Amino acid sequence: MKKKVLRKTETFLHFLTAAIILIKGYDELTKHIFFPAFILLSFGLLVLVIMLLWRPLRIKPKEARRSCYFIEAPALLVISYVAYLEGRHTVPYIFLIAAFLYPVMGFISSKKWKKINKQHF
Repeated sequence: MKKKVLRKTETFLHFLTAAIILIKGYDELTKHIFFPAFILLSFGLLVLVIMLLWRPLRIKPKEARRSCYFIEAPALLVISYVAYLEGRHTVPYIFLIAAFLYPVMGFISSKKWKKINKQHF
């Protein structure tokens, strides 16, 4: 896959994840469960601010995408826990797997992974 297509796909993934986080946060807010709602809404808004305003914030685009992975992971973990408390059967496990995979993707997209990969392979 070309780098430009990969970057656009990664950006779309962050917007989609932020939308899911914001929707779940709003859902919890309408149920009057305020603590997880404010956590999810703040993480979702933070991801959107980073993705939309990376230039005025003077963040490099790669660093912005990488930091979004590490911000979205705890939000997905909160969604997993809330879904578990709601009594859902498979949804918590899907979000739990995603919560563990997002930091892995953040590490893989970093320069440290490239250095490790060049040394050992």
